Amino acid sequence: AGKMKDSFDVLVLPDVEREIIEKGKPKVEEGAMKYFAELPADYAGGLEKEGAKALKEFVEAGGTLVALAGSCDWILEEFNVPVRNTLAKVKAEDFGLPGSILRVQVSPHPVTYGLPEQAAVFADSPIAFQTAVPGAEMERWVLASYPTDPRDILLSGWIRGEDRLARRAAAVAMTYGKGRLVLLGFRAQHRAQTHGTYPFLFNALYWSVAK
Repeated sequence: AGKMKDSFDVLVLPDVEREIIEKGKPKVEEGAMKYFAELPADYAGGLEKEGAKALKEFVEAGGTLVALAGSCDWILEEFNVPVRNTLAKVKAEDFGLPGSILRVQVSPHPVTYGLPEQAAVFADSPIAFQTAVPGAEMERWVLASYPTDPRDILLSGWIRGEDRLARRAAAVAMTYGKGRLVLLGFRAQHRAQTHGTYPFLFNALYWSVAK
């Protein structure tokens, strides 16, 4: 219905596919089963164009929008920001990450307050941000990035194509209008990893009202 800034300071998008955010249903590949369990009317549907417009207005008016892992792709599609996911269309034979612990290098920022210079993050999605210096209308910060040497990235688990993560950003923040966007390309709230990476999420919530 719009005017969300009157009621909220920050909104968090969960780790879901862009299609689910837009339409409320997952993307179906050609030839795949199209069945999808229908939800009750109160819980069905996606943002559609009107919802996307309302979220943009929320951020432009001073709200903060935080995206976790998969939902980052929706923001990159809908918002004009100097960031792209370099693995958005990667083939399975070129990159695989079933759920592993990766090393990231943390940069000083209110969203990373209290975190060490290196952190261990849980990742299970092909997300690696490439970003550019924005225009004068925007500020942008790389919050965390993967090591330069691909051999230093994997801490525990299994990965294919780790060189595609090297030197890429794992988390990015930026201003947008009067508001802010925070893109966390990993699941900061995932199970036991929360002790090490919850600060990314909690600090992003605090940052939404920081002066």
